[in-house]
Amino acid sequence: MNSLNFGYSLKNIPKSTNKDYLIRIINMTEKFLIRARWKAFFYLNPDCKPTNKDTFGFKSSKPTPHIKELDHFETEIYNLLTNIRFESFTNQLQTKMRNNVKDIKNDDKLLVKADKTTNFYKLSTSQYRELIEQNITKDYKKAPPDLAKSITTKDITIAKSLNLDTRIEVLAQKEAFITLKDHKPNFNNKPSCRLINPTKSNIGVISKQLLDNINTKLLQHIKVNIWKNSYSVINWFENIKNKSSKSFITFDICNFYPSITEDLLHKALSFASHFTNIPTEHQEIILHSKKSILISNGEQWTKKHDSNFDVTMGSYDGAETCQLIGIYLLNLLTTEMNIECNLGLYRDDGLIVCEGTPRHIEQNKKQICNFFRKFNLSITIEANKKIVNFLDVTFNLTNQSYKPYTKPGNTILYVHKQSDHPPAVLKNIPENINKRLSSLSSNEEEFNTTIQPYQEALSNSGYDYKLKYNPTPKPNNNNKNRNRNILWYNPPFSSTVKTKIGKKFLQIIDKCFPPSNQLSKIFNRKTIKISYSCMPNMKNIIDGSNHHKLKTTHTPTTATKLNDKQCNCKQPSHCPLNGKCLYKDVIYQATVTRHDNNSSHSYIGLCSTTFKTRFNNHKASFLHADKANSTQLSRHIWNLKNNNKKSSLKWNVLKICKSYSNLNNRCNLCSNEKYVILKQPELSFLNKRKALSS
Repeated sequence: MNSLNFGYSLKNIPKSTNKDYLIRIINMTEKFLIRARWKAFFYLNPDCKPTNKDTFGFKSSKPTPHIKELDHFETEIYNLLTNIRFESFTNQLQTKMRNNVKDIKNDDKLLVKADKTTNFYKLSTSQYRELIEQNITKDYKKAPPDLAKSITTKDITIAKSLNLDTRIEVLAQKEAFITLKDHKPNFNNKPSCRLINPTKSNIGVISKQLLDNINTKLLQHIKVNIWKNSYSVINWFENIKNKSSKSFITFDICNFYPSITEDLLHKALSFASHFTNIPTEHQEIILHSKKSILISNGEQWTKKHDSNFDVTMGSYDGAETCQLIGIYLLNLLTTEMNIECNLGLYRDDGLIVCEGTPRHIEQNKKQICNFFRKFNLSITIEANKKIVNFLDVTFNLTNQSYKPYTKPGNTILYVHKQSDHPPAVLKNIPENINKRLSSLSSNEEEFNTTIQPYQEALSNSGYDYKLKYNPTPKPNNNNKNRNRNILWYNPPFSSTVKTKIGKKFLQIIDKCFPPSNQLSKIFNRKTIKISYSCMPNMKNIIDGSNHHKLKTTHTPTTATKLNDKQCNCKQPSHCPLNGKCLYKDVIYQATVTRHDNNSSHSYIGLCSTTFKTRFNNHKASFLHADKANSTQLSRHIWNLKNNNKKSSLKWNVLKICKSYSNLNNRCNLCSNEKYVILKQPELSFLNKRKALSS
């Protein structure tokens, strides 16, 4: 197993192609215009205000209404995108990343990420599948064929009970993957992995918010240390009295997420119900969100010992579930076990400080092991330590100090100054690093003893910045910020773009919504803000390459490849696509040619069904007058008919793309159609010029 380290952070962004940039900005602009339309609609129609039901963040699936007051604005935005200009851009890092991307795509091996270091490992697809199969069969078994359907059926029932059935999508069956635990002993001879199951029900989004509310109320009544970040651990450490007379006990709950059983979660919810009201339907939602399946190579798997109950890594409510279990366990540990220690938990990592003889502390250690064993939770534990590494901080009880910590074998890497990030992001990186390192250091002496590798990493990333101890005062949480109803526009940033997108966008706002405009109250520079988003980074590119190489034979690249028969016309010579009318997921062009002057006008369309189905719909709109306004193409055909102008129609496929998938919530078919309309107007004369938010 060959390790690979690129020598730079995989958060660096390589230069994108002009087409990729335009497709991304089209998508971001469409999202912005959809939000703008809804905001204008409810402002202009105050009687149509939506009900104040809790949607849990799920967006409406209703089509956006057409707002004629926004026509001028949308036209200006369309013209802005049409006139984007590009220029050449390169530097040493960009050249290196470009060569790396070529090597990655040309190599048939996968690049598998290490779990807690910056390393990558080259594996053949057979090696990767063997590893993932070993990790799956260890805890999972083949699931019944109708399991996914039964989970989806229950999802629908819950969604309907909350009036969210039109907002929540069905279960997206995503392939499981692994990361390599190269920090574990004997890794080269016996590689250990972390199995990630990305298949998760959207009901988990609801469960996440319910559990978050439960945990917040629970912590108001029970004083236990459930940490959310390094700063909360530091605050706990600073409040420990007589540190030099105490010792640490550290423990790690092995495989905490998958080790949580349905019975343990029931007990935790029952415990929480003594302090806050948890309706039965809320408990049902929380428990059902743990009903999951694992997908590998197109096959369904479920847990061996606990039906299909599984708290998966990466689930929407996994962290909140662990927090609830942690509160329950810590409360029992401090009350029933009568352990006189100051302890806390960050997910699966626990830290305890005790006072007493080494023998007494060892007895506490045994009690803790026995306690977790009762819940079928295995832990690794160490006691009688004066110095511990916890999260990304080293704590020292002897000299009462703390300082930053990095795991052995992990190379410190930062986003390079030559990365294609927005300039504001690059400008703030050194200051944010300095601020974090200062916050993780108890004093200037500890700061100076640890900053050398961080300073070197910063310099290697192209920054001329001297790290200096500069502790920031603790924020005043009493300050209440007023929530402002701001509409954000997030175009992607690229150094290859010569056009000043942000400047021109704000000029359009001023031009289209002067003080006299009736929408100027909700659309102005104070209520509309612009913030650049980012193009895909190197990690995204590696993940995409791995996904492409791992595609199984049952998953076609396009729907057309499943069709053994490409045409079903009775007379193949009359097929509108020359024997390819059963193609799916296509962007097509219809060219109308007048017989009197041979002038031609074109129309661009798309279909996720077979082209034959879409063609028959077009054909019906040409024959029936009540369907004349179905499309811009049918309007043009009827206009010619009404003027007694004969014409002929020719069809052509421009591109085959994937239609919408809930696996990535993206429709490449729609994006590419808009791209063709935007950049090749000669092919889409009949299409609406501003059809970005259809």
